[in-house]
Amino acid sequence: MPITTNEIMIPKKIFTARVDKDLELDATIPEFSPDVSRIVKVDCTPFTESVTVQDGKATLKGKAVYDILYETDYKRRLRCCNFVQEFSQTVSLPKSNAVNMQAFAETECERISCKLLSPRRVSVKVGLATSFDVESEVPTKAVAVTDDKSAFFRKKTIGFDGKTVKHESVYKFSESLALAQSEKAVGEIVCGRIDIRTPALTLSSGRAEIKSVATVHTLCEEENGEGKYFTSVKSFPISIDCSNEAIGEHKQISARLIPTEYSFAPELDQYGESRVIKSDFSLVLCLKINEQFAHTVADDMFEKSFDSTPVRATVSLPHAHSKTESSFSTESKLPPISPKPESLLDASARAFGTTSLAVDGGIKANGSFVVTLLCDTAEGVQSFDYPLPFEKVFSQEIPMDFTSATAEVTPDEVIATLHSDGSATVRIIATAKICVYTESESSFISEVTKRTARSEECDEPMLVYCFPTEDEDLWSIAKLYRADPESIKAANPSHFDESGALFDRSKPILVKT
Repeated sequence: MPITTNEIMIPKKIFTARVDKDLELDATIPEFSPDVSRIVKVDCTPFTESVTVQDGKATLKGKAVYDILYETDYKRRLRCCNFVQEFSQTVSLPKSNAVNMQAFAETECERISCKLLSPRRVSVKVGLATSFDVESEVPTKAVAVTDDKSAFFRKKTIGFDGKTVKHESVYKFSESLALAQSEKAVGEIVCGRIDIRTPALTLSSGRAEIKSVATVHTLCEEENGEGKYFTSVKSFPISIDCSNEAIGEHKQISARLIPTEYSFAPELDQYGESRVIKSDFSLVLCLKINEQFAHTVADDMFEKSFDSTPVRATVSLPHAHSKTESSFSTESKLPPISPKPESLLDASARAFGTTSLAVDGGIKANGSFVVTLLCDTAEGVQSFDYPLPFEKVFSQEIPMDFTSATAEVTPDEVIATLHSDGSATVRIIATAKICVYTESESSFISEVTKRTARSEECDEPMLVYCFPTEDEDLWSIAKLYRADPESIKAANPSHFDESGALFDRSKPILVKT
């Protein structure tokens, strides 16, 4: 009977890089919007739409959404307009014999500036940074382990994490949020945003329950109060029940919730007052799933009727050693703001440039928060940006076979307090997701060569006993006499343990009958 081989697909990360890209947008204010007197604030939110691998290159296609808050030339009222710009980013990949390549990319805004060219035109410049990760699978041969009695195998199991599979789905939400009694009635909603806290996952076979908290920030103009503004902040729970056959409680799964396509409008309450904010938005749920694989392979083998030469292969098997979440906070005193703010309308933060490094005692995450304060001043509403670096060591056992670690930091809450001298204290509460990866080497028989048939007289029936030496066990005895290991064990029930080690080496072993 011929010896056959199987093919084991082992994941491998073949490329990791961070690539910068500059975007420039020259845009005209929409016809229905009033003229621009002064730019107050500009935001850029990049979205990844697709990442493909072709012809030795990984290409990201996405869009950048710009939100421009400005003061009009009429009574210094605030208005907001939006623009969308498509962009792409391509990187060349190293040559490899890997197959089934798959690319992942995340883009973040590192810097942004906006210039007013005319009352109807603006110029926006943005610096984006895209992190690429490209995974593949390396095919490795392994001799097929069978129960045929013409060949015998010493078996072992190898386990590793499979390649990352990404699943995306969209969920729509609609919430009517009542204002507090201390808040003024809404005349008009100028702009808004939605922050999503780091989600919590509960997994079962084919199902994931995702829970989070959505916080709606809306900049509102007071009813009958032209030029008077306040920010309403409302939070409510989010629950998503996601069904997908790839989900399993024993798999490595991470989740992100990304808000898109949101709109806000004032509504009347039961007393006919404009004291309700209607929020409609979509969330993109992005799941990354790693299935854990286990394969039975041949650690050694012999054949009854052939002299053969096994060829061994040694491979590196990837493992997600641990995935943990930790909350941390950082507090900073900001210098006095000029012009001196009269009140604080809103505070927000975003993280960028996060890196990770294994150090004594754990994983150190480095990066920066950009804090944006929206303030009401004597010169009108103003926006102020402050970069706040962070460095945090998260206690973590670093295994001997450590290969890499990742850290993903998300600001969940920003608490800002203005002081009488115009300075401010900012406290950021954030969540860090720390992943530690390892590799283990494993060796097994990949193929068999030089198979030479043995003469039939070698297998004539005979009664054979042997006296084991110090280093012999069930497998080595069976291999020496080309006998079935299970038959030897059955004929000598009190001689071997479950692993095939000998209890007593002073007694002869019945090998063949």
